[in-house]
Amino acid sequence: MNDTFHALATVPGTSAIGVIRVTGSKVVELIRGSLDVDVSEKAFRKAILGTYRVISGTPVDQVLWTYFPPYSSYTGRDLVEISCHGNMFLVEQILWDLERRGSRPAEPGEFTKTAFLEGRMDLSQAEAVADLIAARSEAAVLAAQKQLAGGLGHEIESCVSRILSVLAEIEAYIDFPEEDLPGETTDGPRKELAVLISRLGEMIATGRQRELLHRGIRTVLLGEVNAGKSSLLNRLLGEERAIVSATPGTTRDFLEDSFTLGRFCIQIFDTAGIRESADEIEREGVRRTQRLAGNADFNLVVMDGTEDCPTLPPEIQAGFTEENTLLVFNKCDLPEFSMNPSFYPQLRRVSLSATEGMGVSDFLSIWESMIREDMLKGAEDRVLYNQRHIGYLKECQTALERARLALQEKTSTEYVAPELRDALDALGSIVGTVDNEAMLDVLFGEFCIGK
Repeated sequence: MNDTFHALATVPGTSAIGVIRVTGSKVVELIRGSLDVDVSEKAFRKAILGTYRVISGTPVDQVLWTYFPPYSSYTGRDLVEISCHGNMFLVEQILWDLERRGSRPAEPGEFTKTAFLEGRMDLSQAEAVADLIAARSEAAVLAAQKQLAGGLGHEIESCVSRILSVLAEIEAYIDFPEEDLPGETTDGPRKELAVLISRLGEMIATGRQRELLHRGIRTVLLGEVNAGKSSLLNRLLGEERAIVSATPGTTRDFLEDSFTLGRFCIQIFDTAGIRESADEIEREGVRRTQRLAGNADFNLVVMDGTEDCPTLPPEIQAGFTEENTLLVFNKCDLPEFSMNPSFYPQLRRVSLSATEGMGVSDFLSIWESMIREDMLKGAEDRVLYNQRHIGYLKECQTALERARLALQEKTSTEYVAPELRDALDALGSIVGTVDNEAMLDVLFGEFCIGK
């Protein structure tokens, strides 16, 4: 609580301004000493012009400083933000002076960690701060903002409340068997636990969608040699990223890049054309293509619309579904072009010219709609859980299932309560804490015990 630490909040380097944050018990003393002003209530949360002076009294720079008292600061402790000119020489002088005045450099994530410890946010919201900073698409930003606003915490709180209600009923029969309580029955708790187990399953299922939003949708360009995969990659990226040649087998290894499709981040892989070859390097490229296809989230199967449909290895075709594969018939600008309706008739298909740009806009629209309506349907309207959360959700689900089976088999309620507490502990690990007193509040609120 008495510690004071600081950090540069903006990116190091030359810029218009540099923002330094300081939080802790010495903040007011630092403001008084370096800016020669006293902090009054009139200065709370207001940007004030001043001159920063190092401990020797030498002026360093004209700055704007903003003081936040504990009740309104990010960390829940005294905090000041100092905005100076974005010259690293000036920034480093201020950082060095702060150390001489008793502040220390912050550890990674320490401002947000302090906010969590001070109760300004729960653990899931703290995680959302990192997600928001690292978000690579609009959809990922929206998901992080929903979590930062407390959406995940509210869902967990709702589950905790319902488990506490069941636990309160179970505990009542254990701790107060002689009281004037209704006859013991497990029908209500069993039904409630079944509903909760199902709800947890829905929450766990969002993990895949969250991964796609934050990592990016891993998309592989597949097809035979000279189908136009590299031309399509260049068209999508808006630059000559891949070498395009009429010579078959130009792409030996895969190329990787990323771009934004609507609200979504796409990780795109251009792969070696698939064909039988005596060239060992080209054969290795095909093997790598097969491995990439096995780990793909989405497949773009590119075909030369002037040739017969490709013959793709069965292990690649096995991964094609209506949700994750789009057939792209290329070279629609040529007179001999056609789309073979018998080739995977169940899959969606588009025609385009990667070199001329014909049909590309429609292709992008169809591709985006498949991601939004099939792969990520509803993701923008719900709270999404990361792998850490999912591990605890599964622990909670397993504990509730054990409790439900125990009630179903008429096991003594004394053996059910520990399972429910394990479930609560798992949920508490997601948001950072579970108040043990909360169960007692629910218990005495629902049952008039000891009156």
